[in-house]
Amino acid sequence: MLAFDRPGHGFSERHDSVQTTLEVQARVIHDALQKLSIRKAVLVGHSWGGSLVLAAAVANGQDISGIVLLAPAAYPSVRVEWWSLLPRVPLIGELVVNTLTPFLGRAFVRKSLKQAYDPQDVQHDYVEQSAEMWMRPDHIRACAYDERTLAASLKILSQNYSDIEMPVVIVTGSADRLLDPNKHAYPLQKAIKNSQLVVLPETGHQLPQTRPDAVVAAIDAVWASASI
Repeated sequence: MLAFDRPGHGFSERHDSVQTTLEVQARVIHDALQKLSIRKAVLVGHSWGGSLVLAAAVANGQDISGIVLLAPAAYPSVRVEWWSLLPRVPLIGELVVNTLTPFLGRAFVRKSLKQAYDPQDVQHDYVEQSAEMWMRPDHIRACAYDERTLAASLKILSQNYSDIEMPVVIVTGSADRLLDPNKHAYPLQKAIKNSQLVVLPETGHQLPQTRPDAVVAAIDAVWASASI
């Protein structure tokens, strides 16, 4: 298994805080797999990462064995948070990002992860580790750009979901407060022929942390289908 931090997230650098769209990031992942000589991988993505996996499947489906989508953002109805607009404000935006990130970053993380975990309990160690990442201005810029450009990419991408023909499993929580399954997971399952939808009762958005059993089961199912 290989785990990639998207450009500007985690420990990955992002040399261009703008123009690194969903489509560009999908190409980055594809190029990385090619350089590592990994063929016909099963791609797994959560939330925004689910959008990335969908973009990769549409653009390079011939190189992928199957995909697992965990609470994916699939359609342009995604909500744009107000803070993502700050870096675009001339002068003031840079001031806010560079000077206030250490004060605002932790608050943003705690609030968003509380919503993501709900109705499950928040894992405080994970929250603190995530908050540390949000202390970096470059991380804020990357997140802000991703946040405000995703809808435009999904508007175009979603027109091609019916072209996806590989094994697909979509996992969603029935109580997801961030990405309503009725607006994303359910219509996505209808759009992708022969895809499988797994709905987890009383479960929120943060599936990799709260329902690892369901994540592993979905990966096993796609892997088995891809191997037939």
